[in-house]
Amino acid sequence: MSEGSGSAAPAARSHIASREDYWAGIVLIGLAIMGPVLGLLFGKPPRGATWTFMEGIRQGAYSLPLAVFGAVPVFIRVRSPQDYYGGVALAAIALFALWAGGDLPGMRGFAFGPGTAPRLFAYCLLGLGVVVALTGLLTDGPPSEPFSFSGPVGGAVLLIVLIPMTIYAARIGKSFPGMAPDVVLAVLEVLVLIALALVVTRFAPRGPVFITASTLIFAVTIRPLGLVIASFVSLIVSATATHEVRWLETIIWTVVLTAFCSVLFPYGLNLPLQLWPRF
Repeated sequence: MSEGSGSAAPAARSHIASREDYWAGIVLIGLAIMGPVLGLLFGKPPRGATWTFMEGIRQGAYSLPLAVFGAVPVFIRVRSPQDYYGGVALAAIALFALWAGGDLPGMRGFAFGPGTAPRLFAYCLLGLGVVVALTGLLTDGPPSEPFSFSGPVGGAVLLIVLIPMTIYAARIGKSFPGMAPDVVLAVLEVLVLIALALVVTRFAPRGPVFITASTLIFAVTIRPLGLVIASFVSLIVSATATHEVRWLETIIWTVVLTAFCSVLFPYGLNLPLQLWPRF
């Protein structure tokens, strides 16, 4: 009898949420509630419509699915934390993309609108996140490893540096007469981000820093420098996230991917993206 009861106890405890899972669930539920709250505080009514309480809730409702992800670990032990919370992170990124592109128009007849491709990719990423999270619930995996804040801090430093450059964008852009101010600012931001990424890697992991830098570089260069230069530079920077990069293969694949994007988005998806800089 004693052996039977002893073997049954661990099996029963395995279905109880751990302390870490419990607090992670509480945090996710809190983030889910923040969306409607921010929608009520900072939301704007659609053109020609009156502002209502439900409209504010609707504008911030994109974060509410995070409450489902948060409720699960509060009551159930996560068997593979890395898979589960990795899937939650993918779902959170997808929900943010849906919110950010919510005001973009969709299909126009048989042609894609500016919001069609972003929403399509966001829904695919959301589905992938759900599948990965379910894998973390249904299959056993390694426990959570100790978390280091050096990677996120390094990425945050890159973001913070862009703030004063954006505030003084007009003054910086006019410092080079004869060139468009936004082009000058984009080039300076690329140089600053690359130099700062090299410095930040002294205390932060190389991978997260350069992946963050490549994303920011694409964001600040896509409009003023065009899709070709933005894609090429961001892909090159992202390749430096590892010390094992092979530059010959990297440059070849970067050219191929840049050419593919230059054909796919403006012509295949009919998105209004310029290819070259505005001088």
